[in-house]
Amino acid sequence: ANDEPSANPGFGRALGRDILDCLLLQAARSAGVEIFQPCRAVAIDRDGEMQMVRIQAGNETTMLRAPVIVAAHGSWEPGPLPSQLGKTNRPSDLLGFKAHFTGSSLAPDLMPLLVFPGGYGGMVSADHGRLSISCCIRRDMLALLRKQPGPTQQSHLSAADAVSRHLMESCRGVRDALESAHPDGSWLAAGPIRPGIRSCYERDIFRVGNAAGESHPVVAEGISMALQSGWLLACELACAPDGRAGREAAGRRYEAAWKKLFSTRVYAAAAIAGITLRPGNATLMAAIIRNFPQALTLGAQLSGKTKPVPGFV
Repeated sequence: ANDEPSANPGFGRALGRDILDCLLLQAARSAGVEIFQPCRAVAIDRDGEMQMVRIQAGNETTMLRAPVIVAAHGSWEPGPLPSQLGKTNRPSDLLGFKAHFTGSSLAPDLMPLLVFPGGYGGMVSADHGRLSISCCIRRDMLALLRKQPGPTQQSHLSAADAVSRHLMESCRGVRDALESAHPDGSWLAAGPIRPGIRSCYERDIFRVGNAAGESHPVVAEGISMALQSGWLLACELACAPDGRAGREAAGRRYEAAWKKLFSTRVYAAAAIAGITLRPGNATLMAAIIRNFPQALTLGAQLSGKTKPVPGFV
């Protein structure tokens, strides 16, 4: 993953999720964590002071027993667990898309914000010379775009083709960056995203990452919040007494710490996303940044990018 120098020694590097997830999995295994993969949790039941988690891989089921349960399954996929959110289907839902390209002309020290009718996104130079494009688009806008005829006059465009065409037609920066680029794999889709603040501890289940709360991706803080919330919870659990009373006290402290660290960026991201999604506001945003570049610094501060987590390295 560390195959290219950053544009500036003070800058970070962008990693694709395929790379980052493997690094995190390797680190967990090296720390002694037992990995059950490929598996998914399908039920959680109380067993006295302990809890039983049923995991499933194909037709095989295994029961795990532990006093502490941490839900880190995100917020986008509905399911049977008490920590999972119900399914939504609203015209205003934002659906997420991501793609990688090679051979782009985007400067390595740029991370442009993309604003287009019905959505927003971003581009960044990632690992192995890849360009990563991520975006969110309203469900109703995507449905409208998919009704357009495709290159072979098929009845409807695929979701990926509709998003790709919309980006190229709406954003000059995307056209310029991808003029000589080639796709590196297929478009990936997820969602709808579920921005907001949720309970960090409920029904004796701790939540981290998007399961605990989620900011609009317009500020690109999802992975940071996931890692940092895991750190906050680990700090509380490390000194918590055994038993449910100890877990409940840790849950209260963790939720207070979570809100202190993340609530401002969740609200700020919602405000910024609201501005980007309003018709015609792309021109207004460009004018503000051109005339008041310090607005970018303020945005970075409000979105938490300059706020360190105590003790987190």
